[in-house]
Amino acid sequence: MNNSQFSILSSQLNYEELSALDKLCVGADGWSAESFRQEAQRPESIILAAYDGDTLAGMIAGFTAADTGEILTVCTAPEYRRKGVAGMLMKAFFAALPHEVENIALEVRQSNTAAIELYRSFGFAQAGIRKRFYRDPVEDAYIMVRDLTGNKEGR
Repeated sequence: MNNSQFSILSSQLNYEELSALDKLCVGADGWSAESFRQEAQRPESIILAAYDGDTLAGMIAGFTAADTGEILTVCTAPEYRRKGVAGMLMKAFFAALPHEVENIALEVRQSNTAAIELYRSFGFAQAGIRKRFYRDPVEDAYIMVRDLTGNKEGR
């Protein structure tokens, strides 16, 4: 499967569809459609969805504030995992960042080794732990951060 078959959209998103995918991937901690709708209305938000035709393959949501940003959720539909969708979304997210953003943070379940490896491949490093961050099941999260100050062109 090659990445050219996917379309990346940032507008006219189906929030019900995004919510269903987030809950499928994250569980009870997944966002509601209303949460996606509210986040999308904020000018500092970045929400991108990857579609294979009419099928939602994955999505990423985050925001920026002054010189920092945060990735709030990254999800790939099970049938599209290990096909480059999450990496493509990460690249599109970094391309959408305002130039003044100097670092990006995220939280990831300690047991989610596939996501941790993806984030490491994008230059993220573990910066701490949030105890009992996830509820279903209860699990700690790694806080991971990527410094962008030395790599503006390689976003």
